[in-house]
Amino acid sequence: MLIREYLDMAKDAYLNRGGITGQREKLQTTSAIRIRKRMVDDIQQGAVLPPLVVGVVLTPIVFKKFRSATKKIQREILDNTEADRLSIIDGMQRTTALFEAFNEKSPPPDRKVRVEFWIAEDTGSLIYRMLVLNTGQVPWNLRRQIEVVFRSLVLELKSSIKTLEVLETTQARRRSKGGQFQADDLIELFLVFGARKEKIDIRERLADEFTRLDFMEAAAKDDFTRDYCQALTELVFLDMAFDKFRGAKGDQGRFVSGKDLFSSQPACVGFMTALALDIFGRPGVVRGESEQRKKLRANIVKLTNLRKKLDVLDDEALGNFLCLQTLSESLSRIKTSQSVGNSEREFFLNAFQVLLEEGADLVSMEPCWRAY
Repeated sequence: MLIREYLDMAKDAYLNRGGITGQREKLQTTSAIRIRKRMVDDIQQGAVLPPLVVGVVLTPIVFKKFRSATKKIQREILDNTEADRLSIIDGMQRTTALFEAFNEKSPPPDRKVRVEFWIAEDTGSLIYRMLVLNTGQVPWNLRRQIEVVFRSLVLELKSSIKTLEVLETTQARRRSKGGQFQADDLIELFLVFGARKEKIDIRERLADEFTRLDFMEAAAKDDFTRDYCQALTELVFLDMAFDKFRGAKGDQGRFVSGKDLFSSQPACVGFMTALALDIFGRPGVVRGESEQRKKLRANIVKLTNLRKKLDVLDDEALGNFLCLQTLSESLSRIKTSQSVGNSEREFFLNAFQVLLEEGADLVSMEPCWRAY
């Protein structure tokens, strides 16, 4: 395609996520700066770049139409695809160099660049391909790779979970009721669900490589994104059920009302990890898809029955069930020799494993808060 057409497409895709530099750290070493300058000079003189790779997530209906369409119709579909569904997967530095080479200039009308489009109907398959592609290259950590295609995932979540309200970072809004979650926090929940770990240390290279492998194993499944949506749906529904407890006037502390529980990211992480471990097994365990489907259905039934039980409770009874005072006391006793955040994640993982085991048989959540 023409360079100017590619830059117009890339510009829209990037602006929705805060600019090119926000996607990948700009290399600052002396050699990297020299290489970038050389690349810009070469482009201006007519150099041919290696292909850029753009991921596109289409709706199932448009995806089906795309597969059977002519090349001309396929090009029209790509040209009219909204920016949130586009992700530049490979070629971030080259795209930056193209923008710099033609900054405030019009690229020559006959200059072209080769672009490969990866077309998918769900984000999971796109992430899997991206993880495989970037193996052995200058490494992005796992979180940064997920962030690149996260806008497409948010669209899937919004369409699949009608009761979910995603709070964008740019909105500077705080959560005011159950069912609201920060977009950035949903990235982490996606990671822990795929990696089946409540603690993901992206600073340690070896740990990140093992996490990447675990995540790739999960993302290779055709239904992985759908599984995540179903798990997140259960979190949203439970959050809204807890939100009905408003707390007593004058109470102070971290956990006063029902919505405070999943306002805590460690609590959200613990719940999603507990579900992932029960469905997929521990990292390294290989379960058949039929067994995974059976585990997922069983957990949905348990959580649905629990919510039905909570729906008939009045405010006082719901407060007694949540036992938030016990939760606060248990958390206050956590040792701080290691990271408090990591300790809390482990605390809530243990707690929600008890909840999944007991389901609607729970008289209160005291056994959950005392499981650590």
